[in-house]
Parts: sequence; structure tokens; C-alpha cells
Amino acid sequence: MIHETKTLRQRMTPANEAYFGEMVMYIRSGSSSLTEAKGEEVLLGLARQIIKNQDKGITAAELFGTDAAAYCEQLVDDVNMRKPRSTKDKIKYYTMIPWVALTWVFFIYMITGFFSKWFGGELEYTLISSASLLLIAALSIVLMELVTRFLGPGSRKSEQEQTAARSRKFDPKALGVYLAVAVGLVAIGLLLGRIMPSFTVSPWDSLIIFVIGILGQKFIFGRRTKS
Repeated sequence: MIHETKTLRQRMTPANEAYFGEMVMYIRSGSSSLTEAKGEEVLLGLARQIIKNQDKGITAAELFGTDAAAYCEQLVDDVNMRKPRSTKDKIKYYTMIPWVALTWVFFIYMITGFFSKWFGGELEYTLISSASLLLIAALSIVLMELVTRFLGPGSRKSEQEQTAARSRKFDPKALGVYLAVAVGLVAIGLLLGRIMPSFTVSPWDSLIIFVIGILGQKFIFGRRTKS
């Protein structure tokens, strides 16, 4: 990876090479919490992107922004949190979140449905609003974004460095936006609940949906992409 990165760097324009040099300094210095191998993998990917867009007349600064260190800081956070950066992976990521959330919602329906049967009663059927499922799916994405943005990734930095990093990243305005979105989604969900249909599921139906959800997590979303 180091050899290929060096070869690609030699093909860069002076401006792109200088920009990439700042990235190299950040990733390979103590500023980055990535392992050496992961850091070189990231640098190689960045070098490939720069060369690919350089051939189209797009500079590295236009591609990543004028502040190379700031971009790398966000990139390292995303890598540590395994957040996607390509459009394809973002679609997969934001589909996976509600998929997982709804899978475990039906697990709860299954458990509560079988509960009365286990104690000698009848199977308990559950009336489910389709609007509530949409609301759960949307709120799961908002919650995940809140967690990843404000808790951030773990790192090998000292406790003081981590505290300082958290204080720099905390944005009350962004937190307010997320909370406002969540409240708005709840309001929309209540309105949709009046017009969208409801349906009844048995514990066996919930079990089947739960199993399908688990299999989907493993075989659809469990596969790691090269990016």
C-alpha cells in the first residue's frame, strides 16, 4: 500500500501533492487514532480518489474541502465508527438501521405474544399500526445519528485528549436540530396513525418476520464492502 500510494503521489499535480502531503502528515502522526495498517489503507484510498478526479480536472481541495486536516479528522471518526462514505454504502447503512430496529421490534411482539401461552392462556395477537412501524424506522436513524455524532468513536488517545475532542465536536445547534426532527417525526407518525391501516399479527408471524430479519442482517448487511 505504501509503495502504491507513493507511485500515485508522484502522478499528482503540485497543488494536489501538497494537499495530499497534509493528509499524510495527519494520518501518520499521533493526531490519528487509526492503526498503521488502517491508516495506510485510508491514504491509498484518498490517493486513488485524488488521481481519479485529477484526470477530470477536479483538484483535491475542490473534492475534500480547503482544510485537509479537518477533512481527515472527520474521516478518521467515520472510519472508527464504521460509517459509510460512498453513496452505495450510505444507502446500505441507512437501510440497515431501520431493518435491525424493526427486526427486534417483532422479536418483542413475538415474546409478548407467546407470554400468555407459556402461562396456560391463549396466544396473544398484536394489533400493529403501519404508521408506528414507519415511525420506529425513522426514529432509529435519528437515534443512531445522535449516538454516533455526540458520543463519537473510541480511540487510543488519552482521557484528556478524548475530553477535549468531545468538547470541540459538541454542537448545541446540531443537537437541537436532531431533537426537532425527532419531535417532528413523532407528530407526523401520530397524524399518519389516523389514516394508515393497522394489521394483526400472531406470535408465529412475528417469529417468522424476526427470523427473516436476522437472516437479512447476516447475509445482506453483514457483508463488508471493500470501501
